Amino acid sequence: MNPGDFSILVVEDNSLIRKMIVHILRKYGFQVDDASDGQFALQKIKKNKPDLVILDIVMPVVDGLEVLSEVRKTQSQVELPIILVTAMQDSTDIVKGFQLGANDYLPKNFNQEELFARVNTALQIKSYHKLLKVRNNTIERELDIARLIQKKLLPASPPTLPGYEINSLYVPMDKVGGDYYDFFQMKEYTDIYMADVSGHGVPGAFLASVIKMVTQYTAQLGYDPTEILRVMDQAVSERGALGMFATAMIVRLYPESGEFQYSNAGHLPILIHRRSTNEFLEFTTSGAALGINYDFKKRDFLLGKSQLMHGDRMIIFTDGIIETFSESDIAFETNRWKEFLIEEKDTETKELLPKLLNELKSFSNRETFEDDLSIVVIDRY
Repeated sequence: MNPGDFSILVVEDNSLIRKMIVHILRKYGFQVDDASDGQFALQKIKKNKPDLVILDIVMPVVDGLEVLSEVRKTQSQVELPIILVTAMQDSTDIVKGFQLGANDYLPKNFNQEELFARVNTALQIKSYHKLLKVRNNTIERELDIARLIQKKLLPASPPTLPGYEINSLYVPMDKVGGDYYDFFQMKEYTDIYMADVSGHGVPGAFLASVIKMVTQYTAQLGYDPTEILRVMDQAVSERGALGMFATAMIVRLYPESGEFQYSNAGHLPILIHRRSTNEFLEFTTSGAALGINYDFKKRDFLLGKSQLMHGDRMIIFTDGIIETFSESDIAFETNRWKEFLIEEKDTETKELLPKLLNELKSFSNRETFEDDLSIVVIDRY
């Protein structure tokens, strides 16, 4: 730390003590200004913006505690460190000073080494916080860029299929998240991918991008859902960090007939809401999570088949939806999930998903969530 980079304001009504402090600090190389009373000090703080203030408590007109209180209305202890100086032995004013936001305390019978040590410590802390703020701002900018990149990984719009309405919702827990969904439309069928990477933030987003690349590659080769999961499994194992894994569900929908195939890698089942009877059906196949299966299980993924009837609503989602908790620690899945779906069974999907998001916020009494949220809803007319 270079003392010449820092400016200090000394506020002391006793001219002898003020001159002594100024002399000592200048000897150590600091830029030093002074003020003889609190009113003058406030003017100089506002105009010159010093890096640190050494402040006498007992002064006429405006005392040190009044100055401290006024400064703390706009500047924190990190932004402007203030060291109190007093000759009084009574600790009442000192305690009051710390309560108002003083950084340190120095008796008037100090020696110059003690003065330098306290000033140096306060300025080092200020410098560390400033550096931390710069680094945090850099990280925030990089996360903003990562968020924009991840947004481009997700489909700009759902596919348009005659006789169907498809919509989706993605809400990352942080600026970037570990959930991923996508669509791939062929002449005879449309694939729907849903994946949930362990962890959040940049590592989760990176692994989600790996899965995105796999889906693009395998889709062009015409692989069936089990083969796509097999390639995903290997990619997650080889590209993910130690211990990372992902769950995934792939659905292949044949729009003309309503038939669909599906294969699961440790993900939540597909939920079908048969709205004509308010019956809920779940479809899944056994299969370990991506990465875990490749490393330990080495089992083939299985293929299931079923039929989406006219009037059915298919819901593919990640666990952030149903594992949103209320303030009384009740999961959304327990007493609200299917109730909500029944209440909104006639709501179009483009309106359903914003309503679901508001319902989750109301249920949890929070504006943010503890996990990423992803959901794809498919209605067949």
